[in-house]
Amino acid sequence: MNRIFAITFLSLIYILTIIPIVHSADSEKWFLMSRHGECAEIKSLQRKVPDIEGINDPESFSKLMKEKGYEVITNELKELQGKAVEVSVPDKELSLMFVVESICKEFVERE
Repeated sequence: MNRIFAITFLSLIYILTIIPIVHSADSEKWFLMSRHGECAEIKSLQRKVPDIEGINDPESFSKLMKEKGYEVITNELKELQGKAVEVSVPDKELSLMFVVESICKEFVERE
């Protein structure tokens, strides 16, 4: 009985420590990051992906590309705890780094 209690207790502690991390990344706005740390709105992809309207995170972008029949490779950077996701679409020659606002050093305006 003590073993079951201990496992349940440890599981609860684990869940309670993960929920704030996931929630904080979910509540932040996503951007695209350049090699030099500047961030731009996701809509700046519109030149390469015309129907990007309504895309606001790496998951929705990946889903859109898969629906169009493209191979999509995603890689969440674990060390940033859900705050950065690399998304590649080889056929469109896209290699993108999606990050939440708190990761950005500065912002650039692109249309």
